Amino acid sequence: MAKTQRVMFSFDERSLESLQRIRDQGRFSSMGEAVRESLQISRALQSQASQGFREIIVRNPETKEERVIVIPTLHPSAK
Repeated sequence: MAKTQRVMFSFDERSLESLQRIRDQGRFSSMGEAVRESLQISRALQSQASQGFREIIVRNPETKEERVIVIPTLHPSAK
C-alpha cells in the first residue's frame, strides 16, 4: 500500500472559493481529491512543456470549433 502523508494548506478566500468550484464542477469527493487530480494535470502539462510543447488545443466535439489555450507558466519567459 502506498504511504500517505497528511498535508495542511492555507488558502486566501479567493483561492479557497476557486478550489471549492473545482471540487464541485469536477464532482470530486473531496478537496484533497481535487488537488491530487490538479497535480496530475500539472505534471502532464509540465512534461509536455519540457519537450517544447507550449499550447493546448481544445475542440468542441459537437461544433468542431477549436481554441488554443496558452498557459503562461508553461512558457519559459513567464518563469
